Formats: sequence, C-alpha cells, structure tokens
Amino acid sequence: MDALKNFKDFLLVFNTMSETCFTRCVNTFQTRELTEDEDRCVELCSNKNIRVNHKIMSVYMEVQPLIVQKRIEEMEKLNPPATESVPESVVTGNYTQPDNNTTADSENVSQTTSSQPQP
Repeated sequence: MDALKNFKDFLLVFNTMSETCFTRCVNTFQTRELTEDEDRCVELCSNKNIRVNHKIMSVYMEVQPLIVQKRIEEMEKLNPPATESVPESVVTGNYTQPDNNTTADSENVSQTTSSQPQP
C-alpha cells in the first residue's frame, strides 16, 4: 500500500513539474520538436525542480523525527501515562499462593450477610 502511495506522490510531483516547465519554456508551436532555447529551458527547469525536491525531502527527513518527538512529549504532558500501583509483596518477591477456597468463602459470606434481617 505504501508503494502505491509513493508512486502516486511521485506522479503528482512529476506532473506538476512537467506542466510548470512546459508552460514556462515552450513558446512556439510551429514545429513538433523543441527549439534549442526551449530544450535548454526545459532541461534547466526540470533539473532545478528535481534539485529543489531533493533538498525539500532531505530537510523533511532531518526535521520529521524531531517534530514527531516533540508531539509525543506534548501528548505525554497532556495525558500522563497511568501508573499502576504494584503490591509491595510483588516488588519484594514475598507473595504467597492464593487460596482455592477464597471465591467460595466470599460467596458464603455474601450469602450469610444477605440472609440476615435488615434493621
């Protein structure tokens, strides 16, 4: 999917450059071939556009990670990560096996308390 998007982006840049250079450089339509001046102009225009595009991309590649890091820091300030409280027994390693009867005992307790008359 990224390859298709990259190809579409390339075509957009190429078509924009072609249209710009054609509009700027081609002045006469008397022959099918470009004149020497038109040919030179198209070559200079296209080279200039390619160099500008490469420069923009290189700056983007340098700056983009910094922008992303700054946004991450801003989001962390707005939404601090939730810290879970860890029981001390887990931290120290002094924990015991849970009772298998714990759920049954809690059910018995809730049943006995609910069967008592309410004051």
